[in-house]
Amino acid sequence: MAKHTTILSSVLAGSLLATVAAAQAPAAPKLPYAAVHDPEFISVAEATFMSAEDRIIGVMDGATAKAYPAGILSQHGLVEDRSRSGMIAITW
Repeated sequence: MAKHTTILSSVLAGSLLATVAAAQAPAAPKLPYAAVHDPEFISVAEATFMSAEDRIIGVMDGATAKAYPAGILSQHGLVEDRSRSGMIAITW
């Protein structure tokens, strides 16, 4: 996963103050989880680890329904997936 950084100098068009501030900015903290990118899905019949009481985040995209189990989301924090409209992010 690429790290995203904010460079103040791009906002302030090369100001010396912004360049110094960007050079002194602390590194982004390392997250305690690994995000999931482009997840693979299984059929309902294969999801034997799920029970009727488990929480999910559901997304309906046209005729396609996807379920993101809260138990898995709590371990990864973020899932980046695709929809017909583009990229989506699911968090818990």
